[in-house]
Amino acid sequence: MKIGVKYIFAAALGLYGAASQPDAAAAADITFAVIDGHEYDLPINYKDFSLFVQYGQFNATSQFFDAQGNLTSASRQNLAAGLSKFVYFTTIDALPDVGIALEAILPEIYLGTRDAKERFGFGDTLWGVATWIKPTPNSTLGIQTFLQAPIGGDYFSNHYFANYTSILFDVQGKDFSFTGDVGGVFRSEQNAPGAAAVSPGTTFHTNLRLGYKLNMPTLPVEPFLALDYQYNTASRLALSKVVIPNSQNQDLALGAGLMFFFNPKQNLTVRYSRSVYAENARPTNAFYLRYLYIP
Repeated sequence: MKIGVKYIFAAALGLYGAASQPDAAAAADITFAVIDGHEYDLPINYKDFSLFVQYGQFNATSQFFDAQGNLTSASRQNLAAGLSKFVYFTTIDALPDVGIALEAILPEIYLGTRDAKERFGFGDTLWGVATWIKPTPNSTLGIQTFLQAPIGGDYFSNHYFANYTSILFDVQGKDFSFTGDVGGVFRSEQNAPGAAAVSPGTTFHTNLRLGYKLNMPTLPVEPFLALDYQYNTASRLALSKVVIPNSQNQDLALGAGLMFFFNPKQNLTVRYSRSVYAENARPTNAFYLRYLYIP
């Protein structure tokens, strides 16, 4: 089977949850928010191959959603983040109809605020695997799981181990495409330098993309709509088990974007998303960029 650009997106599993900030309330990064159209449109029965993918996100906001979901003013924060990912696609001879992708993901983060100096550094690296089948020729169903280790820079490290596990799915129709995931993030005890030990909450998230196929060879562009949602349960002090005030938060963001198909080996996606409701969180007000190239 010829491997085209539409088949490798699940290897680039938008993991901006990996680029978490030290203060959850300061973050504006729904887990897996960087996935875009055709993200999980994956092949089976292919020869082993490797690729490199780079994602980018810029989120600027001077607002904050309080515990009642009211939008208030806050200090200015500019967050820019990237994900550099190396992916290896392989199969098992005895199971040619099962796809497998192995990944290593390095987050790069820039954070600028009005009240503090600008910071740039690396987040905690992730290693993971995704596997999938195709129930029908035009659909995909699979599971992905990642381990995040606290080896990033002190300021951007989460200071805990985490597991990201989710179900992925994709359906390709004549005129529409639908892709997405649903899953959770499960964390170990957090031990940040100079701070009390914390038992972080659990994150539940979903990311959905609905595209419309123009089916115009002279205009190789596909518009799509995006929905991202996550809910974080409250965190507790590890020793006393006391709930940390306002540590529970959620964010619902809607957006729209365009996919530009240059050729079978190159694709560019641009998207804008914005929060429509949140609690205890800075709103999503973000531009996303994804460029993919198959050597």
